[in-house]
Amino acid sequence: MNIYTSLYIYLFEARNIESSLVYLLELNHLEHLDVSINNFSYSKIPKFMGSMKQLRYLNLSYMMPSLCGKVPDELGNLTNLQVLDLSIVITDYEHHLFTHSLKWVSNLRQLRHLGLGGMNLSQVNNLIDSLIEPLPFVRVLDLSLCSLLTTQLNLKNLSIASHPISIRKLVLNSNNLEGKIPSFIQNLTSLEYLDLSLNNFGTQIPLWLGEHKSLVHLDLGDAGFTSVEGGDIWSVVSNLHNLTYLDISRTFLTLNFSSDWVPPFQLQTFSARTCRINGPFPQWLKTQKSLSYLALSNAGIHGPLPKWFHEMQSLTDVYLGNNQITGCLIFPINFVSFYLFNNSLSCQYMMNTSRRTKINYHAGTFVKLSDNFISGQFLEHLYHEMPNVALLDLSNNQINGSIPKSMCQFTLLSYLMLRKNRLSGTIPRCLGESSDLQFVDLAFNNLSGDIPCFRVAHVGWSFSSLDFVSLSDNMLSGRIPSCLANLSNLEVLDVGENNLSGEIPTFITRVNVPGLQILRLRNNKLEGSIPEQLCSLSKLQILDLGHNYLTGIIPSCLSNLTEMNLRHPSVFGFNRMADVNEIIKGTDREYTKTIGFMVNIDLSCNKLIGSIPEKITNLPSLVGLNLSYNQLSGHIPGSIGGLKSLESLDLSRNKLHGTIPTSLGAISPLEFLDLSYNNLSGQIPTGNQLQTLNDPLSYAGNPYLCGDPLSKKCKSNHDSTNGSSGAQNNEDEESEDKHETMWFYLVVMSGFATGFWCVVGTLFLNKSWRHAFFRRVEFVQDWLYVAVVVRVPKLMRRFI
Repeated sequence: MNIYTSLYIYLFEARNIESSLVYLLELNHLEHLDVSINNFSYSKIPKFMGSMKQLRYLNLSYMMPSLCGKVPDELGNLTNLQVLDLSIVITDYEHHLFTHSLKWVSNLRQLRHLGLGGMNLSQVNNLIDSLIEPLPFVRVLDLSLCSLLTTQLNLKNLSIASHPISIRKLVLNSNNLEGKIPSFIQNLTSLEYLDLSLNNFGTQIPLWLGEHKSLVHLDLGDAGFTSVEGGDIWSVVSNLHNLTYLDISRTFLTLNFSSDWVPPFQLQTFSARTCRINGPFPQWLKTQKSLSYLALSNAGIHGPLPKWFHEMQSLTDVYLGNNQITGCLIFPINFVSFYLFNNSLSCQYMMNTSRRTKINYHAGTFVKLSDNFISGQFLEHLYHEMPNVALLDLSNNQINGSIPKSMCQFTLLSYLMLRKNRLSGTIPRCLGESSDLQFVDLAFNNLSGDIPCFRVAHVGWSFSSLDFVSLSDNMLSGRIPSCLANLSNLEVLDVGENNLSGEIPTFITRVNVPGLQILRLRNNKLEGSIPEQLCSLSKLQILDLGHNYLTGIIPSCLSNLTEMNLRHPSVFGFNRMADVNEIIKGTDREYTKTIGFMVNIDLSCNKLIGSIPEKITNLPSLVGLNLSYNQLSGHIPGSIGGLKSLESLDLSRNKLHGTIPTSLGAISPLEFLDLSYNNLSGQIPTGNQLQTLNDPLSYAGNPYLCGDPLSKKCKSNHDSTNGSSGAQNNEDEESEDKHETMWFYLVVMSGFATGFWCVVGTLFLNKSWRHAFFRRVEFVQDWLYVAVVVRVPKLMRRFI
């Protein structure tokens, strides 16, 4: 006989929950079943689970992909259940598990914990009535991410409100709640944990929240609250002596407190992002001896951090970005995450070596100090102060010197961002060989030498987790090394704006780097043709080869770039910290969080010949296309209107001829157009989007173009279609003009010949006349000579 009472199951890549768990029916004594965090590929909850009546604990939460379909009513037969967790992970912004009624829950009268997070409950009426009255012992109720409206949480049966409600933990975050906080919460006298974050209440925080003196955890962050009813936030929390967690982030409240205020609680977590402090660092935080998590970013804090801040023993996670904090800084003793980006820190060294032994060496620390004024050779001292750093972001500072070889000793370093500093020298070859690098951004420095081989040197294999490499805007030289083919996870390769030479390597293919999404080789000295191997990069969204010495034709196979063929490219694969510069709409722009939405091809400023491939118009997701400053000939493809997402088109400075396709006007997002300096002819199309692009410079240098917005007007249709008689009259007039011109020249030439020979012939035949003529010529010459000699000195004296 089977005596199992507790079972935890983990089935890697199991595809069907029913076939995988049907054997559980034989476990008659099973009381505890945990099947969470499995992969059942959008399976439905099997109805047979409703027959396992001995169950007291059932956990089906957080499947990836999640469970789907309607929750079976048969679960209501599990009358012994004390814990039921059906919380799911929402993917692609869709709910995959739903129910239209919670009547089956009313049978589970022993429930202490009910987790329905992520389930679509938008069709359930009288939701609170159907849960609170039949579940007298429930302590934890999770209704997060359930698409709930405030009306669903209003009590219909007011008599329930007169009875004590035992809920101690209520989670309502990430719903569609508006207006006032649901009134039933005021009756939860035993409430210890309340999460109302990520809603849109758009009203004031009620003072009665302060009457829940048992509250330990209060999360009102990003819930749309505008102010506090009849006072400030301290009026609400001043009586909450048990409070250890307080989140009021993005409520935009102004936090006014006196310098000698001492709160009644001891917080472990305090988050007030975007709240307004507008003054020095809050002094009352000195009293919080257990504080481990502090988030006061974008709060208007100015001035230096106080000395006692650096000595807080429990502080591990600090988020103070986007303030005006000045001076020098010493890391907290036990820091794990330390974010002070976009402040005014200006010191050269921020480590206190006398406190080195006190630092708690965590397995991976995160330091983000970008956008400050940190200077000096800061990198020289890093390894001795924080050897276990996992994320290091010092971008946009004034750090100089070289990258020391000691950086290679960071065995846990995954993210290295030194963008926009004053670093010089070469990149240490060991940098990528002794670390687990995933993200390297050294752009906008003065680095020189070759590109090193970024790879992880594990014995017996060469797998690399590196997915982002940006070395642009430096002085790197040499060829692009073939060892980069080992970076099988690479998504972004940006080595533009350097002095690289040679040909575009043919190893950049789908086989070697199947996930490559950005390839930027702009403004180097690359030669040769564009290799067709690039066409195999199905994930590519940005191809920038502009400003090189590339020759040959544009490969028509660029239409094989699958991601550009999609109407909506998959933008969620990009690293959220990626910074990439692209010239679009004639402007150099830096893309950060929006880089995933940029789909661009730039082949400008090369020596490309041939015509524009017709197939390139089969890329409906393309946002920018720049083929300017080449030697392209032929026509603009008539099907160019197929680029439905195009915002910027630059075909200037080529040898294109023919008319401008009318389909160009059908591209509604088009905001920038440059067709200047080609051999285009005919009338500029009118209507639709082209009506808004009325800059004459877009069409300059095409002498045979006419129509708006140019000053040169085209002949009207009436003139050009005046009938055969009108055409014949024009031909007769042209013929008559030709005859008149011919007779004019004949008359002039005959008159000149007659006069010339009359004079010359007479002098030739009569000797006396000939002598008289030449003597007269000599007399005139002598007179002119005397006049010049006499009068010039007089004129010179007049001007002296």
